[in-house]
Amino acid sequence: MVDISNARPHALRIVLVVSVLLGVFLFLDPIGFASSSMANQTPGTTNFITHIVLFEFKPNAGATAVDAACAKFLALKDNCLAPNSQHPYITGISGGKYNSNEGLQNGLTHGFIVHFANADDRNYYVEQDPAHQAFKKEIEPLIAKTTVLDFTNGKF
Repeated sequence: MVDISNARPHALRIVLVVSVLLGVFLFLDPIGFASSSMANQTPGTTNFITHIVLFEFKPNAGATAVDAACAKFLALKDNCLAPNSQHPYITGISGGKYNSNEGLQNGLTHGFIVHFANADDRNYYVEQDPAHQAFKKEIEPLIAKTTVLDFTNGKF
């Protein structure tokens, strides 16, 4: 006869541990590995590039123009194409308007996070991509200040 008295508590512990780990992963997923915008990234990969862009729009920039500029920024995910393949190479973009009550934004009003699979893609985007270059030129009259910070995820 087989003793199964300990089987049930053991199985419950496994289910509990797996559930906790899944919950922690989803809770601590600030860059969106679980989201569809990061579908091209492999969970646990740390060598992708995060490109953070913060804008202060000029006070006289109308709400319609600001909304249009933000929509065009988000559209860069589909409009920026790799020169060889002519396929989009940005793995994800998110953004929004400042809404904290901390008051630490130093005048910056809108922020965007752009993910690239590697530094070569980021460098092409920053230095050469025609869609990105046209976007920068188009919104220049609306912008009072821009701050950009890039990093390789997990490298300190």
